[in-house]
Amino acid sequence: MTLFTDMQRLDGWLCMVLCAVLSAQVLAESRPDPAAVVAHRQESLAYAAGLQAYLYGYPVVDYYRVMRDQTTLGRDPKGVYAPLNEIVFQRGLATPGGLYAGRGPNSSTLYFTAWLDVSTEPLQVLVPDTAGRYYVLTWADMYSEVQHTGRRTTGTSAQRLLVVGPDWQGTVPDGVHLVRLRTHHGYLLGRMLVESDADLAEASALMRQIRLTGGSRTLDTDELPAAEDLRSLAFFAYLNRFLRENPRLPQEAQLMAQLNQVGIGPATQFDADALPNGLRRGLQRAVADGHRILADSALAAPAYTGWSVLSKETYGSYGFDYLRRATVEYHGFLGNQPEETVYLSALTDAAGVPLDGRHRYEVVFEPDTLPPVAAFWALNVYDARTVDLIPNTAGRYAVTDVMPDLKRRPDGAVVVWLQQQPPEEPDVNWLPVHAGPLFVTLRFFQPESEVLSGVYTPPPIVPLP
Repeated sequence: MTLFTDMQRLDGWLCMVLCAVLSAQVLAESRPDPAAVVAHRQESLAYAAGLQAYLYGYPVVDYYRVMRDQTTLGRDPKGVYAPLNEIVFQRGLATPGGLYAGRGPNSSTLYFTAWLDVSTEPLQVLVPDTAGRYYVLTWADMYSEVQHTGRRTTGTSAQRLLVVGPDWQGTVPDGVHLVRLRTHHGYLLGRMLVESDADLAEASALMRQIRLTGGSRTLDTDELPAAEDLRSLAFFAYLNRFLRENPRLPQEAQLMAQLNQVGIGPATQFDADALPNGLRRGLQRAVADGHRILADSALAAPAYTGWSVLSKETYGSYGFDYLRRATVEYHGFLGNQPEETVYLSALTDAAGVPLDGRHRYEVVFEPDTLPPVAAFWALNVYDARTVDLIPNTAGRYAVTDVMPDLKRRPDGAVVVWLQQQPPEEPDVNWLPVHAGPLFVTLRFFQPESEVLSGVYTPPPIVPLP
């Protein structure tokens, strides 16, 4: 019995030893490589922070991309040349295939633009008395956050503006309106109403009396991003430089701390060549996914039957809605605040059938359904495939309530027909179309409260027999 018991004990001891050895071997084989753990952690942190940074900074880097192209002679694909702190005036109203082709151009106002550098010196702007004529100066910082001066906000009398950067300190002279940008660079988009072809010369002369002087010229535009930089790690280099040179909102301190951890934030200097592999992989994924999110955002847009409705989301002033701000910038350029302009659009008739110029359509603005505006309204039709104005021999691209030949029925209603041939009826306004898909936009300049609240609905677009 003793020998048997001893043998049992020996076997048990050998089993425990063998199990311990095997367990140690299994643990050794399954234990992850510490370097791989660190790289995975870095990649995860870089991806999370990098994706936030991409959406936060997309308007900034894209604005600098456009600035690079437009401030260098011969670089912009559409031929725009706008040196820093100089206004470029549009020579005529928008026409098919023009500068704003593909963006649903507004054919009722002249445009003028300027890229701004107020990093060390302010700009002075003189605006003539427009005698009630609608005009607006839209001032955008590099985040695409805007403010407006002009008929709605500062009136139409002659005025002087002082445009300064975020760090400027000084005394604003009496009678001068201050425009303070959040960033050291910015963009000006101006518009001046033209009521008719006969009014074009007067409106153009008035527009060209706007003067812009002063400002800085410290920016080397050759060092600004190109289009391909928005889809590579170079994006973070440009954003990092911007963050180091421009102030942020106090409420963004926590976000900046996260960006600092992965080498993007204002307390660091981004160096793509020195990135550990984990950080590099995470930031590369962030750029790819960030760009894909913005590119796919149009697919998530709601589909409407008839007219769209006023979006509950803001334009021009986004607060901390970075995704919204980046999405607007990706699909357009500079959104106006709704108090200045509202655009409603339609791709279908009232029954949900896609609009097509092979058919005829009618829009009847009864006296009690005329667009409520403090300035003016305009109805445009576009080729839905190109989002451009439709060429026509009449050279007519809009119906507006300020055009001198606007036709009204005896009861005051405004009737608009969308068709290929001019109507014979004497009290019908014509918008020429082509035999193809259509896109219609109704613009409200200085919309009244009924528009801003969503109470107003335009009359339906109805097929004609």
